Amino acid sequence: MSEPLPVINIVNLDRQHFVFWQPPEGHVIHVGPEQEPVALPPIPLPVKRGAMADAAPSDNAVGEGVYDYLRQFPDCRYNFEYAALLREGYPHFLADLAAHVVMLDSKDVEPAYVFRKLAYLKILHLLEPGNPGLVWQLAQGFYNLAMTFTELPQVRRHLLDAMRYGQDLLKLKEGDAAALNLLAEIDILIGDYPAAVARLRKVVAAITDPQLMKRIEERLQSCIATGFPDHPLVDDLEQVGEAMQRYAEQEYPQATELLERLETDEYFMSEFKSADFLCLLGMCRIKTGDLGGAFDALSQSLALAPDHEQAREALQSI
Repeated sequence: MSEPLPVINIVNLDRQHFVFWQPPEGHVIHVGPEQEPVALPPIPLPVKRGAMADAAPSDNAVGEGVYDYLRQFPDCRYNFEYAALLREGYPHFLADLAAHVVMLDSKDVEPAYVFRKLAYLKILHLLEPGNPGLVWQLAQGFYNLAMTFTELPQVRRHLLDAMRYGQDLLKLKEGDAAALNLLAEIDILIGDYPAAVARLRKVVAAITDPQLMKRIEERLQSCIATGFPDHPLVDDLEQVGEAMQRYAEQEYPQATELLERLETDEYFMSEFKSADFLCLLGMCRIKTGDLGGAFDALSQSLALAPDHEQAREALQSI
């Protein structure tokens, strides 16, 4: 029986399922019908624990380990090298990845599936950093995730990701109207209205569609009229996220207090009044015994979204 090959002790983001294996110098795998040799990069490679016994992992085990690890952790160390290895030695995995992106893009899915899609897009972006379509999908995807109600506890992190990819897109396509508009919306959320005004003016100058131009000009005038708010809207969104966490921890009075403060903020409600917000407020009021206030909030929620099942069930309960 041969001696086991050394396992490299580096930061492992999933110690339960993966180990890192350092290929010997000059180690090659054989790929394709012709079994052509491809040299492995001289870096630690993630391999599933079951594939590391008393010998080097098989060629298939190397590919499966790199593919599964990178799908979970597309921002990991050596991610560029791992993606390049998949392209050179295991292109069928990348074809599978692209098929999953198309499938997830064709349906309205839960945030968990959106995270998966964004992870896959990150891998494809590693291989095509100059592809503006991929960069736009990442920017728009993270922005949409930030605006998803259940993701508000992480809203700032998602916005920063969206901003990063939006800025990358402008480097690839200077003056791109879609990127400028998305970045302007992020500027509004973080309170940088001068930057938002400057970007929206560029958007107006770049587009020709009359209806779109009218909508952007209305947004521009709204920003000018708002001036300098005393705090950024993203702070309020984080407060909603905190209220959700307080509710989950059964700290109902604290959650209600957070939401009722936001309910009296005219600017916040003009931007983010939603059926989800009002439903959460109603459920908090139920828990604190304010049934009249709960009825009012839940009725408003259903007026905005008549098919909001959670609001309907909560209203029926009182």
